[in-house]
Amino acid sequence: MNASASIETVHALLRASRFEDAERMLARLIAASPNAPELHHTQAVLLQATGRHAQAIEAMRRAVGAAPQVAALRVALGQIYGAAGRVEDAIEAFRDATRLQSTRVDAWFLLGTTLYGAQRDAEALPALRRAYALEPAHPQIVRALAETEYALERHAEALALYERIAAANQTNAAEDSSLALRMSQCERRTGAPERALRHAQTGLERFPDDAPLWLELGWIHEDLGDAAQAQAAYARAHALRPDWADPLGAAIALAREAASETLVREAEDLLASGRLPEMQQAFLHHTLGKRADGAGDYVAAATHWRAANRLRRAHDGGFERDLYAAQIDAAIAAFPPDALSSLRKGALRDERPLFVVGMPRSGTTLAEQILAAHPQAHGCGELTGIVSIAEDFATETGARWPQDAADAPAAWLRERAQRYLALAARNAPADARRLIDKMPYNFLHVGLIAMLFADARVVWCRRDPRDIALSIYSESFAPAATYATDLDDIAFVIAQQERLMRHWQSIEALPLLELQYETVVADTEAQIRRLVDFAGLPWDARCLDFHASGRTVQTLSRWQVRQPVHPRSVGRWRRYAQWFGEDAPASN
Repeated sequence: MNASASIETVHALLRASRFEDAERMLARLIAASPNAPELHHTQAVLLQATGRHAQAIEAMRRAVGAAPQVAALRVALGQIYGAAGRVEDAIEAFRDATRLQSTRVDAWFLLGTTLYGAQRDAEALPALRRAYALEPAHPQIVRALAETEYALERHAEALALYERIAAANQTNAAEDSSLALRMSQCERRTGAPERALRHAQTGLERFPDDAPLWLELGWIHEDLGDAAQAQAAYARAHALRPDWADPLGAAIALAREAASETLVREAEDLLASGRLPEMQQAFLHHTLGKRADGAGDYVAAATHWRAANRLRRAHDGGFERDLYAAQIDAAIAAFPPDALSSLRKGALRDERPLFVVGMPRSGTTLAEQILAAHPQAHGCGELTGIVSIAEDFATETGARWPQDAADAPAAWLRERAQRYLALAARNAPADARRLIDKMPYNFLHVGLIAMLFADARVVWCRRDPRDIALSIYSESFAPAATYATDLDDIAFVIAQQERLMRHWQSIEALPLLELQYETVVADTEAQIRRLVDFAGLPWDARCLDFHASGRTVQTLSRWQVRQPVHPRSVGRWRRYAQWFGEDAPASN
């Protein structure tokens, strides 16, 4: 029997689960040909199948050592490392495979999915994009890339992929409740709650007992301003999964101080049960804190918020101030005053983009709502397009952002600017003169915006930093916002934000309007007129009645901005003076 036939016999024995016979035969073959990589690979498969993971790894390492230039063996080594829980080793093996064979789809796919499983989404994205470029019709690759784009809050990009999945196989898509959920979530988060509603309702027609779809339906109704329908959806989700904290917490957060004692007791019982994951515990603490705050029990609110943020910090990790300060330093260094004109020379000429920036909870939603009430303006919500361009710069151009801004390819910038505008205008009337992007964190990228759009405008929303800090600390922010779990870290980010914004002002990167929340509250009409004038729009009295516009709102401020401007949130920090002190600075 020749060597090839002998290996086939071993594989047949493995398929028949005759492991002892296969192992004896392999031992003889390896003794005769100790440097044959395929024999060591087969031995690794056998050892793994029989639960001997450490030995399987060693056998696979011998296979790689015998043929170090074979990418397929590196892929197999990575898979065996992964099965043994050695994630970092698996990642390195898959990376080695891509270096040896840059067109090997399974290496890129497994590298991406392993990084994603390790919650390293930003690293997973370029690997999965590479796999997708090599094999764009592979359903597992498309879904993995979509999930990664979604995890990174690139909702427009994720939506296009989910739509492709649905179109490619309508039969299977109709049986996939998670696909209906994701399409709804992406539509809602890209400013199309009516389309999201259709996805959620269609999903619930097929899966009437799917609790996540009912929860999503509740979020949609909140965005649409229908509190009663939202509460009904949350109640249904809670009835279907009574041990799941999210619908219960959503119901309490919506009702605040009016939340029933029954709901509150259920939340407290869930917290006391010890069964909830950390993030669900944190969410309930945040929502119970909101209820206590609304009821005037500030001690109880503070207790809940401390507990919530301790849990989140333990789960998500702490905030790295040095890295953040270095990011601000790099942005300032990359855009000196004397370099700005050359950096902007290829910027697209389009007057539509208007960016509302600042710290979260500083009045960005209010500013957007005022402008979006104008018949010639469209509120886009919090778009991730500018952040995505900055993040994609390195992987798509091979240069660093922002350090190598001067080397940015003009054609690449123009293509990304046009793509951004297409997404921003997706839900806008064709004749909209202004497209308002209120992503707060775009303050990091005003220089990039100037390179993309020569005629853009920027509104910088400011507010008493103590009120900002309290509002951030009391809300359940995304896991990536690690600064939000500590008041000192929040203060640090506020100060760094001001440092960078003052730089953009000093170099006159773009026309920039400072809008102070407290001044808007004290002198509402004059400040609204000032804002509309800065936007280059004719005066329209509907901007004064922005709260009655009926447009959808997707942020944590969705209910506040459906009311006229009022002073109740000014100086709210004083209820928690123990955290700030009377001598804390009143302005950033």
